[in-house]
Amino acid sequence: MLAVVWTVLVAGVSSGITVAVVGNSDGVTAAPVVRPSIWQDTRTYPADPPQGPEAEPVPSPTVKGYAIGEKAKSSGATVVVKKVRESATVTLDDFETDKILKAGVGAKFAIVETTVYNDGTEPFDPVCGGGISQGLIDAEGRTFDLISDAYLVKANQKADACGEAMQPGFKRDAVFVYKIPADVRPAGWTFSGSRGMDEDDLAVVNLADSSMS
Repeated sequence: MLAVVWTVLVAGVSSGITVAVVGNSDGVTAAPVVRPSIWQDTRTYPADPPQGPEAEPVPSPTVKGYAIGEKAKSSGATVVVKKVRESATVTLDDFETDKILKAGVGAKFAIVETTVYNDGTEPFDPVCGGGISQGLIDAEGRTFDLISDAYLVKANQKADACGEAMQPGFKRDAVFVYKIPADVRPAGWTFSGSRGMDEDDLAVVNLADSSMS
């Protein structure tokens, strides 16, 4: 009996089938139970979702470049940068008397002198209330904000460039002042007539080739 069982087990293993042989007290052998020797994955999985069309790439904002002296245009504002200069101080009109604002140690002011034209259909303030300036850029691509006292700059007070909206069809001189490190040279000046709301209409005036005074 043991020889028979051993023979059946060996045959079952060699064929990849496990056979269970059960004997009873009368010596009668039950029918073999056949099971797969390797577990089979009978689970079902959902089909892969259909592939849609590839997303179109988002276009980069359009940046328009201009030189000093050119009429740079953006969203109803036209600006001519007349001159760029550097200074350790800026004169403020403190309503009753002039006040000298110092840049401080390791710093200087970059002063962008411009004429701004309102070629659009709505009034806007060139300097105050958000203004049109989007910052001064250096050679490393860093952006510097307009100083908070820009509305007090004497040249702006004299030209009424701040605090009174310029109506369509008019022009006004305006000075934009930025505090930058003493070893930095301005590379560009950016503005948007839409006050930065339209990223696709940003104008950049190249200052890198300007002679600073």
